[in-house]
Amino acid sequence: MSKRGDGVGIEIAESVVRGVRLRHDVSGRLSSAAEFPVNLADDNSTLDALVLLRAELGDPDEPARVATFPDGAMLQRIDITGRSGPHLNELRAKLDRLHGINSTVVIEDGPRRWLLLIRWNAPAVRRIEDLAERAGFIDVTIEPSPLALARVTGPGASFVRRLVAQGDAHRMIVHNRLPVAASGTSAPGRTHPDVDVSSIDIAMAYFEDFMTDPALGEVIDRIDERAATKAESERTDAGVASLALELVDVAYPPFPAHDQRSPQRQAVALGAAVGAAGLAGPLRPVDMIISSVAVDDQFDRPWAIEALSALPEHEPAAGSGGVKRLTRRLRPRKRR
Repeated sequence: MSKRGDGVGIEIAESVVRGVRLRHDVSGRLSSAAEFPVNLADDNSTLDALVLLRAELGDPDEPARVATFPDGAMLQRIDITGRSGPHLNELRAKLDRLHGINSTVVIEDGPRRWLLLIRWNAPAVRRIEDLAERAGFIDVTIEPSPLALARVTGPGASFVRRLVAQGDAHRMIVHNRLPVAASGTSAPGRTHPDVDVSSIDIAMAYFEDFMTDPALGEVIDRIDERAATKAESERTDAGVASLALELVDVAYPPFPAHDQRSPQRQAVALGAAVGAAGLAGPLRPVDMIISSVAVDDQFDRPWAIEALSALPEHEPAAGSGGVKRLTRRLRPRKRR
């Protein structure tokens, strides 16, 4: 039976899937880690990779959490402190109708409550969740990668850039180990996987109100430019940034970059595992608004529309009708 501190975290992208397993009775919490190539566009390839990942992690029976942030995804937060449940439902419906944002999650930050707005392909994300369950993982939930990564950054982190694979990267603003905003980016010439963590001063007042995608991207770009300069100055002579992650109250070991357990590789999976293990406080699942008609056909049999004939109706011939013939058969016959 799994206990608090036991959980599985998975990071999945277009070309790679990574996973870790945490256990409460293991020194340093990390029990196992693995990584496999994947073609996320193909269900069979994705399912095979997830099955191999589960086997490499020791066939875990602990809850699993999958983190992903596909190309074109965006994330930002709005203040919902003091709002009731019906008001939140009305707000979610309005965001879906006016801005196409159909995924949200409520997070707590001291006395304040925030609603994380997530723009991604919700049906595709649900498909990943379904494939993870088919692969044998237990109690699977899914969340954006910035939410997972923010859990394991240091308390002073304010800007994080994640290089997942070749041509796949995103960056985010962090406050109190919670994501404030995130968007995709590019990092040509950089080795991957890797994580850049910066502690520059950022005015969080920029992100108090809802912003359109272009406006949000412009704000993050300006912060990214300042953070890039500081991140380069913090790199070692070998060209590798010093990366220190924390699994709540345990410092994560600085495994070398080529090791499958290295923080550069497993940072997002570690954050997802911390959430699955119940070590990050009360967490709510991502609420997705998906049309049922788009997922499953409402008709259970084929049908067609047939045009009626334009010819006049045929008058039946005069004679004995079917009722007369039937009564004649049922009438008892006289015996001789």
